[in-house]
Amino acid sequence: MTPTTSSLRKRFELTDRWLALLMLAPAAVLVAAFAVFPVVQGFYASFFRIDAATLAMRFTGLENYRQVLGSDLFWDSLWRNLIWVFTGMIAQLVLGLGISLLLHQELKGRNLARGLVLFPYLVPAIVIALTWRFVLDPTLGVFNRILLDMGLIDRPFAILANPRTALIFVIIAGIWKYTPFMVIMFLARLQVIPVEQEEAARLDGANGWQIFRHITLPWLMPVAIIALLLRTIWSFNEFEMVYLFAGGGPLFGTTTLPVLVRHFIVVTRQLGAAAATATLMVVILLTMAWGYFTLYNRAEEELA
Repeated sequence: MTPTTSSLRKRFELTDRWLALLMLAPAAVLVAAFAVFPVVQGFYASFFRIDAATLAMRFTGLENYRQVLGSDLFWDSLWRNLIWVFTGMIAQLVLGLGISLLLHQELKGRNLARGLVLFPYLVPAIVIALTWRFVLDPTLGVFNRILLDMGLIDRPFAILANPRTALIFVIIAGIWKYTPFMVIMFLARLQVIPVEQEEAARLDGANGWQIFRHITLPWLMPVAIIALLLRTIWSFNEFEMVYLFAGGGPLFGTTTLPVLVRHFIVVTRQLGAAAATATLMVVILLTMAWGYFTLYNRAEEELA
């Protein structure tokens, strides 16, 4: 390779690099404006006591963090947040995998079935929350009517008035809405699994379970980890579905961390505590994301 050719190649590489950076710049600016800046601003505000009426700020150091971390309400909300996230996510993963494997088969009406399965994911969370509230209503809801007709209960039961059952049905509603996302992710991945590998395995005498265990599952693992990461972030930050379903009650029985932030802002007017809680949420999510990316890299290495 001549010096002229080498210099031209380096020049083109630099040009391509600057062009790529130029094309990414608008997206980077938007991310900084709508994601990074609010996080930094919230972190800054967490060190101040903020007057809700005048927004006057007084530096208090770590006082907001001591208040939040010393509160049983924070730890109870975190526990409910983790239950909401991981219970729902495990169910979504299992159901999404099973449904996607079924819809991947050559079946009559497969396209119609795919459309019907995806329907809950397209419905706004506010519609789903209000619909479930109506279904579970002790006076007008069909759920209590079915239980009464079956003789399972003697009188209508106010499900959303009980902290334990309210949280259970919030989780069930979340599973119903968000399982289609897992179906979409798995179906997309199933399309790219090399057919030759499955055919070769069948010729070697492998049964269906062995093909799934040694071919299908390794191919699905990377996308499963990414889907779980996205669902973890979205579920951990979920406010609309949880709050509209039960308003954080009864007795804080469905209060998760996002709902607790709203409680600090609207009810107790402790803006600094709300900022501290939001900052702690970011730290927790970054820790989870690090764990997911570690698992993702391992899954990619095993697939390679």
